[in-house]
Amino acid sequence: MDQFQRPYLLLLIIPFLLLALYQWKKKPFGSVLLIQSDRFQSKGKGIFLRFKILLLKLSEFIIYLAAIFLIISAADPGKKYHLTPDITNGIDIMIALDISGSMVNSYDFLPKNRLTVSKELLRDFIKKRVYDRIGIVLFAGAAYLQSPLSNDRYALDELITEASDEDISEQGTAVGDALVLSTYRLKDSEAKSKIIILLTDGVSNTGKLDPETASQAAKAFGIKVYCIGIGKEQGQYEVNYESLENISQSTSGRFFRAESPEVLQEVLNEINGMEKVELPSKPMEIQETNFPAVLSFFFSLLGIVGLLMFYPLTEKL
Repeated sequence: MDQFQRPYLLLLIIPFLLLALYQWKKKPFGSVLLIQSDRFQSKGKGIFLRFKILLLKLSEFIIYLAAIFLIISAADPGKKYHLTPDITNGIDIMIALDISGSMVNSYDFLPKNRLTVSKELLRDFIKKRVYDRIGIVLFAGAAYLQSPLSNDRYALDELITEASDEDISEQGTAVGDALVLSTYRLKDSEAKSKIIILLTDGVSNTGKLDPETASQAAKAFGIKVYCIGIGKEQGQYEVNYESLENISQSTSGRFFRAESPEVLQEVLNEINGMEKVELPSKPMEIQETNFPAVLSFFFSLLGIVGLLMFYPLTEKL
């Protein structure tokens, strides 16, 4: 029970509680019987009447409680579920993120470094891809799988947040290794569209496989590669935008240059706008109501009140 169809009805509980408090203090239920119990004390009836008063006061409390349950049931409590179409009709995305030392030690994205800016914007990008599976590959002098294709947005967000240049001890930039590892995780995908987002700021200078050969493997499996060269070309670290552009062109993807955080945001927004697959049907929203269960509490409490109110008082007198 995490939401209400008519939550405004819950406001009725406030005046109802205030009324109950006023009546409890100013006009206690069973006060007449309390006086009568003193009159019958000499006849040995006082104890019984006081017990009856206790039952009546308990009945009053239960009546208020039952009324609260009635208000809650009128507000129609329940849960809402979103049923999405088959995930294989969406897009499978592998994000290959460069976490080499140059991404941390650059000075052209002050006050933040390139890696921090990239992670923040990638997290925002992931949140927008509601119906897609996303995986993460981190690379520097070597490439490692950080997450396979997954729908778990919370886990992906945490993995991106915690990524740092200390995760990989090998120095350098192994673009080819990152591409081939991402391709391997996508090759058996049945999604209508498969893409790799490669974000790096350096020249591929190490690794077991060169970027051109890796891009041919991606092309063979119908995978588009979107390369993002991050950082200013005249910065302190060497960049090779021409190589990244060739990779994108050979796989029917696109190459982008992001020389500032604002441009990188625009690039990711553009990729998000381009890579859309029409789902076979709109997501269904189902409301599960707990109205009958809450209403059953109301009737159960009324039944208890009935038993307490009809306790045979007169026979004892």
